[in-house]
Amino acid sequence: MRKYFPPGVLFCALALAGGLALPAAAQTEILKIDWELSKLQAKKRLPFTPVAVLSADPALKFTDSLRAVITLRNTSAKKADGLVISYSLRLRLLKAGEPQEKAFWGVPFYTEEIRVAAVNALSERSARVLKFGIAEQLRKLRGSGFAPIAIKMDAMLCPRLGDDPAGIMKESVLEIRKP
Repeated sequence: MRKYFPPGVLFCALALAGGLALPAAAQTEILKIDWELSKLQAKKRLPFTPVAVLSADPALKFTDSLRAVITLRNTSAKKADGLVISYSLRLRLLKAGEPQEKAFWGVPFYTEEIRVAAVNALSERSARVLKFGIAEQLRKLRGSGFAPIAIKMDAMLCPRLGDDPAGIMKESVLEIRKP
């Protein structure tokens, strides 16, 4: 008696045995995270501009608007719908009078999700994160003897079948200096 194996079964068996190299699965990934700042000048809000270092001090009221721009890339030939990006923010704190090596990352103080309706096939799209709660965190640090020296955003796309974890997670650190 002869056994018949459909071509698909043989293909899968060879692939699992390492006999065939399968192409990497196409997915939507987080390409990068950029930071932008809008300053308040008198009573007028200036346009957002890229920022590499944030000027902030717990002793001063923080009136600027900070936002992060998360760039997504869809490497698939199909449109990606209904994407959810989860993100958290934490501050790197330094006790007054201590050397920089003693700085530590605090626990996340803000966690949120944003939704992206769609990213077209083989294209990129930016999602803007506007909610941070940083002014409140700076106010809480006032008089504590600790100063923030950096803010970190951890972002993750809601995983889908076949996603590579390295592509759906990204972190970005923005240095904080006293004005």
